[in-house]
Formats: sequence, C-alpha cells, structure tokens
Amino acid sequence: MSPQSRPLLTRSPLFAVVFFALFLFFFYQMGRILMVFISPLLWAAILTLTLYPLRNRITARLKHRQGLAAGIMTLITLLLVIGPAVALLFVLATQAGDLYSGMSAFVQSGKLTEAWETINSSFLDRVLLSPVLSGVDVKGMVVKGISDLSSGLAAQLGGVLRNSVTFAMDIVIMLIALFFFFRDGASYFHAFIDLLPFTKQQKEELTKKFIDTFCAVINGVFLVALLQGTMTGIGFALFGVPLAVFWGFLAAILALLPVGGAALIWLPGAVYLYLTGSMLSGILLGAWGLLLVSLPDNFLKPLLIGRKSKISTFILFIALLGGLQVYGFLGLLFGPLVVTLLTAFVQIYREEYAGKPAA
Repeated sequence: MSPQSRPLLTRSPLFAVVFFALFLFFFYQMGRILMVFISPLLWAAILTLTLYPLRNRITARLKHRQGLAAGIMTLITLLLVIGPAVALLFVLATQAGDLYSGMSAFVQSGKLTEAWETINSSFLDRVLLSPVLSGVDVKGMVVKGISDLSSGLAAQLGGVLRNSVTFAMDIVIMLIALFFFFRDGASYFHAFIDLLPFTKQQKEELTKKFIDTFCAVINGVFLVALLQGTMTGIGFALFGVPLAVFWGFLAAILALLPVGGAALIWLPGAVYLYLTGSMLSGILLGAWGLLLVSLPDNFLKPLLIGRKSKISTFILFIALLGGLQVYGFLGLLFGPLVVTLLTAFVQIYREEYAGKPAA
C-alpha cells in the first residue's frame, strides 16, 4: 500500500481514544451514582479499616469462613459502634438545645450580670481589666461564642435526626456496605491498586503509607481524643457539671488541637464549680482533668503513633482543620490521608520525572 493510501487513523490509536473516552464517561457516571450514598459508604470503609484486625482474628477462628465472619463483624459493629453512636447523637442534639435555651434564659433573667460581677471580683479581675483587654467585650464574646456553638451544633445534629427516613436509609446502606467490605474488602483494595500504572515497589510504598497513616491517625489522634472526651464527660457527671455528654463531646473535638486541647473544657468546668460554691468539687475536677484527661495525652500519642506517620505536628494540625472545613467530620481523617498520599505521589514524581533518588 502506498503512503498516500494509508488511513489517517490506524486501529490502535483509534481504539485507545474510543476506549478511554467511554471508560471516563462510565467512570464519571458511576461516580455520580456513588455520590448519592458517599457518606454511608465512606463511614463503612473507615469502620472496616479500623476493625479489620479484629475481623482477621474472627475469620481465623472460624476457619476462614468469610461470609460468617463478615456477618458477625457487621453485628458487632452495629451493637458496639453504630448503635451507641446514634444514641449519642440524640443525646447531643438534646443537650445542645438545652444549653442554647438555658443560655438564652440565663441572659434574659439578668443572672448573667450577677455571675459576671462575681467573676470580676475574683482572681480573674486583674486579667479581665488589664490594658491588653481594655475595650474588648469579653462577656459578650463568651456569651455569643457559647450561644453560637450550642445553637449551631443543635441545628446540625437536629437536621440529621429530623430527616429520619434518609438517616435510616444511610444506616441500612452502611450495614450492607460493612458486610461486603468485611467479606471482600481486601480484594476490592488490591483490584484498585492493580489499576494504578506504577511499579510494584511504588504500589507497595503507597499502600504502606496509606495504612500507616490511617492507623496512626485513628490510634494516635482519634482514640486519644475519644478517651479524653469520655474522661471529661465522666468527670463532669461525677462532680455535678450539667450537660456532661455535650461537654465531653466538645472536649473530644478540642482534644484534636495541638495547644490547649481538652483542658479548654475541663478547666473552665472546674473554675465554674469553684466560683459557684462547690470549691471541693472544683478542686477535685481540676485534679481529675489534669491527671486523667490531659496528662495521659503526653505519652499515649507517641506510644500509639510511634514512627508510622511521618507527618509533622504542624502539618497534621493544618490537615485536620482544613479537612474538617472542607469535608466535615470525615475530613478529620481525609485531611492527613490526603497530605500523606500527596507526599507519596510527589516522591514518585521526583523519581520518575525529576531524576531525584528516593529520600
């Protein structure tokens, strides 16, 4: 065949164009379908990864009967994780609403002024009247902050719980996804990794970074934060601070901060008891918070994280807050994972395209 009679498009490039066009089209359509259920699916994936070591032990004891092990793990997750979490949502929504109503009534009754005068006549007088804070409406900022926090949290939690049909459907989808993730999750993960156009070593490195970071964030950040929030709530309940579940939840959230942490909750709680006449309870709550809430953080995080995650404290802090802002509560996990995986991809780029050796 002469050069003039050759076709402009041979089969090979034409096949590639058509194939990848259709592939991306169907991939996009599949993404649209999954986005409808993205929240329950992601929570199911997070729970599966967190509980996978337990799943492996149960599977081994059941002589590798995958379906039975997946069913048992799904039931365990429902009874010990999802059920208590749903109950906690109801209690939090109720207590957040109670706090907002109580704050509104407290301000309107004029008791706030009396309480503020008591505080100003106490040892905080020099701090509040210092030149640095002159002209600053500290009282207004405190009241507005508590009101906004309680009303905002009540609105968000109430919005989730009010749409009971959607909420129930999400729980059902999560349970179904949990069963299949527990049973076939490893094959799903390896099938996805095999699609990546990387070398075997690069795939193994990406997998290791993903698993190490996930374990480090779950164990060293969320587990410690959950423990601190729980101990704060127990302390508040024992020593008579109202709305103990709400404040314990807030302590768990603030425990994610690198500075202050749960002490931003239990310390004001101890001061509140001290100033309202329960001096002994205030002192005991302060000792409880110091010894059982904040002090364990200093050795639990290094012990649980170890050397698995190489994210610096500052970058982890930015990743947590940025992820929370962008993705909501799921972002507390996605933020650090995105940073870690981006670091891994940058390293692959350095090796493949910039001619730099592995660090």
